[in-house]
Amino acid sequence: MPMMGGHHAISGTAAWMALAGSTSMMGHAAGLDLWDLTPAQVIAGAVVATGAALLPDIDHPSATISRSGSGLTKALTRMVGSLAGHRGATHTLLAIAAFTALAVLVNGLDWQIQVPVLGEVQAGAALLVAVMCAFGTRALKAVKGRLLPWVVGAGSGLLVGVVAPDTSIWLPAAVAVGALAHLVGDLLTTDGIPFPTWPLTVKPPKRLASPFWQRSGDIALPLLGNAGSAREWLLCTVLTGYAAVTTIATIAGAPEVLSL
Repeated sequence: MPMMGGHHAISGTAAWMALAGSTSMMGHAAGLDLWDLTPAQVIAGAVVATGAALLPDIDHPSATISRSGSGLTKALTRMVGSLAGHRGATHTLLAIAAFTALAVLVNGLDWQIQVPVLGEVQAGAALLVAVMCAFGTRALKAVKGRLLPWVVGAGSGLLVGVVAPDTSIWLPAAVAVGALAHLVGDLLTTDGIPFPTWPLTVKPPKRLASPFWQRSGDIALPLLGNAGSAREWLLCTVLTGYAAVTTIATIAGAPEVLSL
């Protein structure tokens, strides 16, 4: 079975903070600072990566995405699932490229909206942040109900448009990191993911098939065992701690966020 939704979400947060974070803790860098982002951009990217870590499960009618938007998202996930199958096309490197390209496209929409108090906000970026935040909030059970995650998401989208308006780099990068974190998580479970060269799938000879290279052509490094295992919970507890500490430290270094 694939990793649980909430665990995917926190893995996206942790992966983003590890790659994009620049805060220092106890005299040591807690992130690689790959894109030289401001603290506000790092936090905004963490929000997006959290939600983007759920995107590959757009093929599953019981996943968080399906349950986030009532009939619309249910119909979407059923349609994608019927075309791709679960843990099929959407769990591939090609899908990561497609998700990232879509993020670039939406982010590049030349559509500005005037928001009272906040001023002019880039609508494409705000919409993308809002949707990713709503998915992540629901997966982490940060708020209850169907509507409240979207309210939180909308507020986050508008806020990001003010504190981190230059979205050309960090927004697509956050989508890519979050979605890729999902694939890594599923790779570590017994079911694994499709062969990396999908749609060209390489299947092993019968005598070479194993839990690592399965007869279907899927590959796995099942260090976590089945979904929901004690090992998965332990790993995600560590990731949650890391994500929480680095996020708090980064917010403390972002005066543009604290002043709002």
